[in-house]
Amino acid sequence: MNEDTHTEIREEETKSKALPIFIFLFLASLAMCAFLFFKYAKNAAKIQQQNEELSRAYQTLDLKADSLQKELDFTYEQLQNKINENLAQEDLKEDLRSQLISQQSALASARRKISKLIAGNTGSGTTGGPKNLLEAKNQIATLQKTNTENIAKIELAQKEYVVAKEIAQYNGLLALEFKDDNDSLVGINTLLEKKLSTASILRIAGLNIITVREKRGKQEITDKASKVERLKISFSILASDLTVKEKKELTFRIVGPNKAVLTKDTKKLTDSDDLFTLKETITYDGTEKAVTYYYKQDSEYKSGAYKVELLNKGKLLDNASFSLR
Repeated sequence: MNEDTHTEIREEETKSKALPIFIFLFLASLAMCAFLFFKYAKNAAKIQQQNEELSRAYQTLDLKADSLQKELDFTYEQLQNKINENLAQEDLKEDLRSQLISQQSALASARRKISKLIAGNTGSGTTGGPKNLLEAKNQIATLQKTNTENIAKIELAQKEYVVAKEIAQYNGLLALEFKDDNDSLVGINTLLEKKLSTASILRIAGLNIITVREKRGKQEITDKASKVERLKISFSILASDLTVKEKKELTFRIVGPNKAVLTKDTKKLTDSDDLFTLKETITYDGTEKAVTYYYKQDSEYKSGAYKVELLNKGKLLDNASFSLR
């Protein structure tokens, strides 16, 4: 009987020790469940907030797949035209030609990638969601910016190559001319005058034309002739050794599909070298600067290809083209 009593006492002691451990583990499990619940709820709220912000951004931009695809096609065509204009130069430096050809391939690849993003890349015919369209919008802007910058750099390198070539030819002729009379002051003065005149010559790169219209207070790119309201003309004036400020007159000639010059001087567009589209005066001090002008034509634009020429004192500085449908 005493032995049974001791056994019962030991069992009671074991149960009394196990109870606090059980209570501790139960409370710990409750705390862990509460932690995981609040963490999940916090993450869910964060994801919901991000989705709401994305939705607001999408609604603000009013992105539509059709308009984005048109913007992409228009940007692609403008960049391709500019690349082709540079490739058409007979004296284009070979390494620059290779760079332009590579840029063409990269441009086509980027266009396909963005088109898939706009379409949703599902094969079902449905367009991409707000996130895809917003990403496509950003990629189109990046595509235009990077390619325009690359083309401008190539154009600058080509112009420097041509100038260096002309200088080398000039120096070669100069060496022959003064082979027997190295101390000729006339030759030295001529060379100095050439350098000074070269320093004051405007050098232009990256001439780009964008056709736009106003919609809901914002500028929108369009290639439809009946919708175009203004032309946005932008380019860069490159740096030179000039240290004295000079007034420079820039003349723009826009030639339409019918080979007539767009001008506000006459209601009827007339083909003449004396006609011009726009004249602007700029102060040139030898430093590099970006320039933008807007041109608004009173008469409606016609469908077809347009050519833009930028001149100074009758000398062609750069040219570009654009098309309207």
